[in-house]
Amino acid sequence: MDCLTNQYAVEFDFAPKWHECIGQALYYAEKTGKQATCVLIMERGERDLKYLKRLRNVAYKKGIKTFTMKTEHIICNSDINANCK
Repeated sequence: MDCLTNQYAVEFDFAPKWHECIGQALYYAEKTGKQATCVLIMERGERDLKYLKRLRNVAYKKGIKTFTMKTEHIICNSDINANCK
């Protein structure tokens, strides 16, 4: 999933795919001129912390902002996102 806001090029990804989030965020940032940002979706709570640590370690070095969210916070509004499933 990806999202462009006025300020950020945001890439959403699930914890085990944290490395894909970085590449996509950097790509969108390059194409849009916006700040690269990754949102890691933590499906398994504490068990996903190792992925969060890995993401933040690399993201910090690349200047990528990071955020986390839980799966229950995902809102799917088909009027906003036609690709929503």
